[in-house]
Amino acid sequence: MKRFPVLILAAMFAAASACNYNKTISPDVLPEGGKSDITYQMLVYSFADSNGDQIGDFRGIINHLDYLEEMGVSAIWLSPIHKASSYHGYDVLDYDSINPLYGTEDDFKALLDAAHNKGIKIYLDYVLNHTSKNHPWFLNAKKGADSQYRDYYIFSNNPAADIAGGKIAMISTEGSNGYDSGQWYSTGVGATKYHSHFWTDWFADLNYGSAATCEQTGAFKAVCESADRWINMGVDGFRLDAVKHIYHNAGSNENPTFLKKFYEHCNASYKAAGREGDIYMVGEQLSDAWSVAPYYKGLPALFEFSFWWTLRDAINGNKGNQFCSNVLNMHNNYKKYRENPIAATKLSNHDEDRTGSYLGKSANKEKLAACVLLTCEGEPYIYQGEELGYYGVKTSGDEYVRTPILWSQDLSTAAIKGVNNKYDREMLVGDYAVDVQEYFPESVLNTYRTFGKLRKNYKALCEGTMTPHPVFNNKNPLETSAAVWYMTKDEQTVLVLHNFSDKEICLDLPDDKLDKLIGVNGYSNKIMGSVISLSAYGTAVYLQ
Repeated sequence: MKRFPVLILAAMFAAASACNYNKTISPDVLPEGGKSDITYQMLVYSFADSNGDQIGDFRGIINHLDYLEEMGVSAIWLSPIHKASSYHGYDVLDYDSINPLYGTEDDFKALLDAAHNKGIKIYLDYVLNHTSKNHPWFLNAKKGADSQYRDYYIFSNNPAADIAGGKIAMISTEGSNGYDSGQWYSTGVGATKYHSHFWTDWFADLNYGSAATCEQTGAFKAVCESADRWINMGVDGFRLDAVKHIYHNAGSNENPTFLKKFYEHCNASYKAAGREGDIYMVGEQLSDAWSVAPYYKGLPALFEFSFWWTLRDAINGNKGNQFCSNVLNMHNNYKKYRENPIAATKLSNHDEDRTGSYLGKSANKEKLAACVLLTCEGEPYIYQGEELGYYGVKTSGDEYVRTPILWSQDLSTAAIKGVNNKYDREMLVGDYAVDVQEYFPESVLNTYRTFGKLRKNYKALCEGTMTPHPVFNNKNPLETSAAVWYMTKDEQTVLVLHNFSDKEICLDLPDDKLDKLIGVNGYSNKIMGSVISLSAYGTAVYLQ
């Protein structure tokens, strides 16, 4: 499907200057930029290549920091950068090292410096529940009980009996129910088996013993020591992978207890290094919001998968009036476990089918999803390629949802070898190229840029509290396709309106100020008096 036919690029660009799409049109001077709290999830191996090997690298990121700055990005989450057994990096071989395909340690330090000079923080993906089966620790540990690394991993000659007998602390709280034969693999040494919670013999689970005393184990001390190295180098935070799989019982208090201890150690190291404030740490607990909530006892931030699932269904169902209350219900539940929880809002990520696929490859729906993400309470993440309207499903492999950025219509500039040359050939065409989309004011990319900057320039959007509109919400659904709320910070309030339907709607807003339209996707026109129109899948933001 051609969204922006390249042959009519010049004509479209000229005509677009007369349109209202994606403009900041307030009569006031745009305020000075502040912070946005927008993080960009980046796959280092497929973002940008600098040396022609078609594998993404640190220098490639440096070369494209302006691209991120254009979207108002204030932090980057890097996919695992350590030496690993696989392209994706989640089977770590050395927590202290850097994958040589991405560059040298000096290259990484140069990235830290370049990003920090632009006010952009760097977060590392950190894997705490397992290593590669080829990690030197594991290779040594499986040799025998007298190895100094033996206690770093979970071994058993009779897993079912040992679990039932409470002899494996990482699994003991589930009793015999904790035994899953598909999670045990032979070490190749006698009858001894090792545990892998991800049902793959490529991963070997780390052993932290009882959560009550985990900080005393060799594995805990080792991962903390490596984390300290990165903190002292200048890293600003960590994204913790699959935190519900560290201890086997995801519903117990074990994982939050462990995470709290790890966070407090890293935060102390961060402060000891002379860094300002607290270290940032976000956990991936791939569950609904109510299962995620107790994990706030351990971490300040957690990904909000339910945000995306709720938004996806609302857009596809053309029903927006319940969205605000659903989000606030999630956030209110988090506050039962932490005073100031950080909801890391997102659309899809590298482990899910793409937003574009869920939304039927509709650019209009994708732009609406972006606008909602960037005007909602929480701290949003933009997954690499979402800003270009990428689609993809995992049916043929995870690589197909990890597509390289197409910087230009010339495919040779894309880091296609970073994903083992596995990508949808029909997608990496001109319509999805950065150098095409940046010239169309109505493109998905420019929507992200417009609303990213808007979030950065208005503190009510970035730091504000979300309040439902008294009329247009689920309690009084005069227009079920409308999602309407206020964002307020200190003396600043903005009115946010979204149309979740494929038809123009009209809204009567007699108690709201409609003279300062500061951001729009699609169009919003004042019809008469207090009545405005809002285009299909449109967004409008008014300063109050």
